[in-house]
Amino acid sequence: MDGAETSYTVVRTPAIEALIAGYRKSHRKIEDDISWLESKLKLSPETMGERVPQLQNLALPIYKTRSKDSCCNIGQSGGWRIYYAVNKETRKIFLLFLHHKKEYENPRLDFLVQKLERAFESGLGQAG
Repeated sequence: MDGAETSYTVVRTPAIEALIAGYRKSHRKIEDDISWLESKLKLSPETMGERVPQLQNLALPIYKTRSKDSCCNIGQSGGWRIYYAVNKETRKIFLLFLHHKKEYENPRLDFLVQKLERAFESGLGQAG
């Protein structure tokens, strides 16, 4: 089996595209950071992040991972928090939501559920 058969496709939902666009002015290297993360997720999405058990009621399993903030020279522990869903059947990863650790240490569960549900719904058209 070659790498193309085993890798996943990463889908940026409209919700995460809007968040990335919003961060571009203050974080000029966000595109590089997200691209780096996508390259890692394609290979092993379930080991790259941690499953979020509090978010079990969505249609797909939700994971959370960290990524560096190259613009501010901040490593993974202090940089971006990215939430994504994994569809094993279609081998797709849906990027749903991101925030910077400086903004939220740990977002409230109801806030996260609302953001992830909206992002997930916005990406359903890309699920096929």
